[in-house]
Order: sequence, then C-alpha cells, then structure tokens
Amino acid sequence: MKRWSRGTALMEFALAWPIILLLVLGAVQIAVWESEVSSAHDAALAGARAGTVVGGGVAVAARVAIRAMSASLVGVGASGWCPRDARPVPRGVWVCATDLGSSLQVDVGGSVPALVPVFAAGSLPLRAHVVLGKERFAR
Repeated sequence: MKRWSRGTALMEFALAWPIILLLVLGAVQIAVWESEVSSAHDAALAGARAGTVVGGGVAVAARVAIRAMSASLVGVGASGWCPRDARPVPRGVWVCATDLGSSLQVDVGGSVPALVPVFAAGSLPLRAHVVLGKERFAR
C-alpha cells in the first residue's frame, strides 16, 4: 500500500466514524425509549387492574403504577400527579389515576432523558393511557 493511499484510507475512516457512531447510538436510544414506552403502558395496565378490583381505587392504582414504572426508568423517577392538579408538573414521569364511575382510567406521562444528546429538548416524551371497567358482582 502506498503512502498516499494509507492517508486517504485514514481520512475516509475519520470522516465516516462519527456518522457510524451516531447511527449506532441512535439505534440504542430508540431501543431504550421503546422499552420505556412499553413499560409505561404495562405499568398503567397493572395500576388499572389493581384499582378496578373490589376494594381497590385510584390510590391503589396510582401506587401500583408508580411501583411498576420505577424499576424500568433510566435517570428519572415516577410520582403521582394529575393534569388537573394545581401543583406544577413534576420532573420526570407522572402517574394519574381517575375514577370514572363504572371504570378507572390510569395515565402515565412525562419525559425521559435522552441518552444521546442529539435531540434538541434533551428528553423524549412518554405517554400511556388505559381505561378498564370496574369489577361488579351480582347476587
């Protein structure tokens, strides 16, 4: 290999390496974010299931959803908050359980930090919404 050929190969590698690294890290970021979105939906479903059984309610639903969600979050925590609250929006992920009469609604929302600092906001949105009918027993 001639000397100028080695220099050209090194220059091509130096130009291509950041692009390849960005693609790989972007793929990792998308995989982690999709995992957190799936966990948010699973946590909302678990909270709604716990809240719709006899003796359950919105407090039980919110606690179960927060506990289920907390294990899978990277870099943030989950807390109970509803959009109708007067308190400011908490940082990270929030869980809101609402009694709709014959059903129970659990919402998970907020944002999770981006592992790859490519995104302008520095965080990615997280949303899940589940509505389940309450259990009723006839005599």
